[in-house]
Amino acid sequence: MNIIEKQIPFIKLFLFSVTFSLILLLARIIKTDSFFYLFLVWNLFLACVPYSITLLLSLRKTNRLIFWLGFAIWLVFLPNSPYILTDLQHIRVSTLQSVWFDVLLILSYAINGLIIGFASLRMMQELLRERFSVRITNTITYLILLLCGFGIYLGRVLRWNSWDILQNPMGILSDILRRVLFPIQHVNTWAFTIGFGGFLIITYRLFYQYKKEASQL
Repeated sequence: MNIIEKQIPFIKLFLFSVTFSLILLLARIIKTDSFFYLFLVWNLFLACVPYSITLLLSLRKTNRLIFWLGFAIWLVFLPNSPYILTDLQHIRVSTLQSVWFDVLLILSYAINGLIIGFASLRMMQELLRERFSVRITNTITYLILLLCGFGIYLGRVLRWNSWDILQNPMGILSDILRRVLFPIQHVNTWAFTIGFGGFLIITYRLFYQYKKEASQL
């Protein structure tokens, strides 16, 4: 059984969940005559990019250069998956009549983004285990999740996006270096990074520990 066949049950269920989210968004558009939350579709599309990359990397053996190039691109896009959680900030513009529906709407997209991101990370873990020990792979995984926390900060607070690495690499590199070289002056950056990174590590561990134990029943 190849990697695509193994992933088909997950893909089917994920598409069902995405369809539910799209129906919620359509219902809000019809009810309010507003396209405000249409950006959630784009954000969820970006959240799916890392999963597509890991599928491609898993289809067949790749040489070292291709794998690490794919890994770098994957790492750049991975923070887009949990990023949708921060779209909850838009609740502040909701009316009293729509606020709870908007919470449901955003959470449906955010959870889909988180799940597809975790699925991608799990696949990447398997690819890394072909090259490193289990301990080193787990350490790399935790570092990746912390980097996701930093990536979310770059996107939500500093308003950079994945494409800016190509469009304005010096600008984003300058912002990163200032925070690395002068951490005391950017305490909020690291508090945000550790907070979100820690949340992702705990959530990822809980999710897959439950999956591991459930498979042994």
